[in-house]
Amino acid sequence: MGVAWWTALVAGCPLPNVLDCGQAAGYAATALRAGLRNVIARVPPAQHHALASLARVTGGHVMDQRPDALDLPPRGATAALERYLRDDRKIIQ
Repeated sequence: MGVAWWTALVAGCPLPNVLDCGQAAGYAATALRAGLRNVIARVPPAQHHALASLARVTGGHVMDQRPDALDLPPRGATAALERYLRDDRKIIQ
């Protein structure tokens, strides 16, 4: 569906979001240039290095794998989610 679809889907959402680009370095680069802050790209080291360089310029972040799933507790879910994203994944700063 692509970067434009994802951008439209998450427009106005106050929560962090991550676009999984799979092995498509081009999609990841397009996403970073479009202003998305978090992408996942499972690409060879040279491509990952190039994406990381682009992310530094655009203020984004590139991961090479999906983060582990989070099992939210019945109480304190907001704090648990913030901790997960900030401390464990460095997705929000």
